[in-house]
Amino acid sequence: MAKFAVFYALAMALTVAGCSEAPANRAAKHESRGDGYAQQEKFREAVIEYKNAVQATPDNSALQWKLAKVAFQAGDPSTSFASLNRVLQLDPTHFDAQWSLGDLHVAAGKLDEAGKIADALLAARPNHPAGHLVRAGVALGASRVGEAIERFKSAVELDRTMVRPILALANIYFAQQELKQAAEWYARAVQADSHSVDARVARGHFLFATGSGEEGRQEFRKAVELSPDQERVRLILADRYAVLGRRADAERELAGLMAEMNSMSARQALAELKLTSGQAAEAKPLVQAILAADAHDPVGLYLKGRIALAENDLLQAAGLFDEAIGRNANLPGVHLYLGLTRLAQGRTDSALDALREAVRLDNANQPAHLALARAYLAEQKPVEAEKEAWQALQLNPSNLEAAVIFGDALVLGKNWSKAENAYGAIIRQLPGHPVGYVKMAALRKVQGQSAEMASLFSQALSHAPEDLVILQDYLMALVESKQEQQADRVMGEYLRKGPRDPSLWRLAGRVYAAQHKTEQAEKAFRKALALAPNLALIHYELGQLYVLQNKVSAAQSAFQAALDKEETNSGVHTALGALLEGQGKIEAADAHYRRAVQLNPKNVVAANNLAVSLSERQELNDAFAFARDALDLAPSNPAIKDTLGWIYLKQGRVDKGYPFLSEASAALPQHPVVRYHHAVALAKIGRQKEALSEMRTALLLPGHFPQSDRAARMVAANKIED
Repeated sequence: MAKFAVFYALAMALTVAGCSEAPANRAAKHESRGDGYAQQEKFREAVIEYKNAVQATPDNSALQWKLAKVAFQAGDPSTSFASLNRVLQLDPTHFDAQWSLGDLHVAAGKLDEAGKIADALLAARPNHPAGHLVRAGVALGASRVGEAIERFKSAVELDRTMVRPILALANIYFAQQELKQAAEWYARAVQADSHSVDARVARGHFLFATGSGEEGRQEFRKAVELSPDQERVRLILADRYAVLGRRADAERELAGLMAEMNSMSARQALAELKLTSGQAAEAKPLVQAILAADAHDPVGLYLKGRIALAENDLLQAAGLFDEAIGRNANLPGVHLYLGLTRLAQGRTDSALDALREAVRLDNANQPAHLALARAYLAEQKPVEAEKEAWQALQLNPSNLEAAVIFGDALVLGKNWSKAENAYGAIIRQLPGHPVGYVKMAALRKVQGQSAEMASLFSQALSHAPEDLVILQDYLMALVESKQEQQADRVMGEYLRKGPRDPSLWRLAGRVYAAQHKTEQAEKAFRKALALAPNLALIHYELGQLYVLQNKVSAAQSAFQAALDKEETNSGVHTALGALLEGQGKIEAADAHYRRAVQLNPKNVVAANNLAVSLSERQELNDAFAFARDALDLAPSNPAIKDTLGWIYLKQGRVDKGYPFLSEASAALPQHPVVRYHHAVALAKIGRQKEALSEMRTALLLPGHFPQSDRAARMVAANKIED
């Protein structure tokens, strides 16, 4: 008991002694340590020390400013944001804090807030470039590129030694593929400050990307010499190599860092490079070494999660990414791959949240911008997709995927002229690559310019003559533009060169079917079957030909033969289900639809058809589930809107169903069943006159529909029953 009392007294004494230290003294000690870490560019350690310092003296604006700066360098924008706001609470005239906060708002996409700060900066110091720089960022965020260029040029005029606006202009011109101007501005950045590591690195990247590899390497080597942190610059060099497809050079640089400096960052980067290259097995020992040094290392957990993702273990991958975020929520890559994992799981909303967080943490995260652009494009959101693809292009103007998505988003948004410019830039940059011609041809298709479409597909084919997808597009474009003789001639040339290639005979069957040459099409498919009798898709395509000819029995036999060869083909189950449904064999049809959805949960046709069938049998709960899932996958599909709206009506939920049915009727004005459904919905909301008019229209449209007799009786009685 006495020993415990002595220990307790000692502990209390120590506590009192600790508390007795003046806050200013504690703050000074932590500040001194933070200064040391900042000088060594150990920013995360500096953040910890400065946080301790401001905890002791929270009203010290100079300390808050130091914390804001190192937090930004450490990749912790939330801490930086909080500290900048505190600085401005304590000192509203702190110009640099205002400037930094404006930059953070731009990076976060908060353009209105950034614009207000830009105005304040310009009012406070009209001859300082800061206000113009923030204004330029706002303009870029709003896709006003011309305005951004003028703002950056104004900043350059005010301070010709400042590298930032010069590099920004160079990057914009690079993104626009104005290579001569880009080269001039990159060179000007190096002239403005020959000791700028950023200028050397940016110019080096540009030179690499435009084919001047040796000059680019020299710039990077100069950057290594100039930088106090050679590891960081060499890591950037390795990353540039990787971005430009020079994987061997990237691996060599990282291996050198591991050997010379025992760099854990290089080990992490090399593991990530292996994973990005699809070499999960080679990444495993590197990740094991990282976690052996620290089992809770968030980067190690993230990389282990990427290995799980590569092995298609989505559950384990998501768990590891969540654990890594729990250890360090400020790693953009973890949020990126958590988003990709959730996309693979079909959890689109949470995936978008994760991807947006990746971008918020690092606006220069090109893969995250690209992933967001892809996701928005899939969600039919052209404005958002365009913005994210443009951001990716700004970061790497030579990124082909970003350029393609940018153009595709413009097409989706029906911005034909800008899409043409985007695809034209791809053709100019990569004249020997087929993709630019293919995309421009697709644009001509939606514009109804079939002859020019065919010409562009021809150019694409000249650069990839073995690509059967491009060949098919070219041949179908010839058929569409009434150049059938040319289509037959080209098809004949390919068949003469590869008379025993079943893929060519399959293609011939499709081309002949498109020309309504059914006898030749059947012969071609039969020839393909003779060469590859076990290929299920040939049986399936032959079945589709029989459907067009209304040869129901032959089509059913062909579809069944396809399933005998490949039972797990969701599309064949859907086709056979539709055929059986047309014969009134509803239970057999539904069995195939269910199997189709089981095999491919994203099969919207099967899900919608099954929902319609179930609703007819009053199995409304199951029908609703399938229709809702189908609409989630295809939110703009009017047929699915009709299905879901009709189910809502059957459930008595008129307020939910009417909007869907109204939209479906507007989108499918020639579909009598859809017009009938809309008429019933109008009656249910008390609009009898409009309902009768809609019902009469449904009866006048070509084609008998199941409810037409009932519809005729209601029209004759001059009242729609609800």
